[in-house]
Amino acid sequence: MLYYILRPYVGFLLRFFIKKITITGLENIPKSGAVILAATHANSFLDAAIIGCNLNRRMWSLGRGDIFRKKLANKILSSFFMLPIHRLSEGKEHLRGNDETFDRCIELFKQGEIVLIFSEGICTHQTKLLPLKKGTARLAQQAWNEGIDLTIVPIGISYDTFFSFGKIVNMNIGTGIVKKDLNNISEDVLFLKTFNDLLTEKINKCFIWSFPKVGFMQSLIFSVVSFIHFPANFLSGYISRKITKGSVFFDSIRLGSMIVVYPLWWLIVSSIICYLNNIF
Repeated sequence: MLYYILRPYVGFLLRFFIKKITITGLENIPKSGAVILAATHANSFLDAAIIGCNLNRRMWSLGRGDIFRKKLANKILSSFFMLPIHRLSEGKEHLRGNDETFDRCIELFKQGEIVLIFSEGICTHQTKLLPLKKGTARLAQQAWNEGIDLTIVPIGISYDTFFSFGKIVNMNIGTGIVKKDLNNISEDVLFLKTFNDLLTEKINKCFIWSFPKVGFMQSLIFSVVSFIHFPANFLSGYISRKITKGSVFFDSIRLGSMIVVYPLWWLIVSSIICYLNNIF
């Protein structure tokens, strides 16, 4: 339920957060059927928010496993259609949970769902693609071995800045990988390498660092709106700086703060307007 409530709201808030976003290749995402979205991961939760809010289909996503450990967090994240994926750095004892997550993904693929996975396996403010982990390849191989018609779609997201308000963002979606692209490879090690080489090539084509210019009127409107919301913007930025201390989670916490701070600001402004109307 929370997913369906917050998705349009977060999409609306992104208009205050991002000055310009250029999206290409949406037609490369199948309108139905099982899909893995294999995306770059330069800006934590904001990456998933941008992708999810610009799709016409429901999306599940894999997130770092440690944030699921508390029961309340697990319940909330699950309501956003998120699934835990554990890294070795979190402890070997947690890795067995990945088998459960992959099995859940297979069930979702059988139902024709979309799952977002960040194939680099780590989030850093990088400007080039990091080496891909094996998770995407293994998940695709498992699905194909079970006869699922799965498409892996590469996505590259690039930001002109990671810490300033009013970002310019490119989201480029490439052509998908299907089973016939690797149909003659049965040996596991060769499959994983060939798959990752192909996916790396396709994601790199989507990872574009030339940003379009923003028109005068668009810049003016964004500046005026930002000025009107300055107290809310300042507070959300202050909260994020205090919590994240300049880490890769800055934009994520800032967007999360905006979800709470903006309605409070709108309520304050509405109350002031109503009060002034009553006086005059």
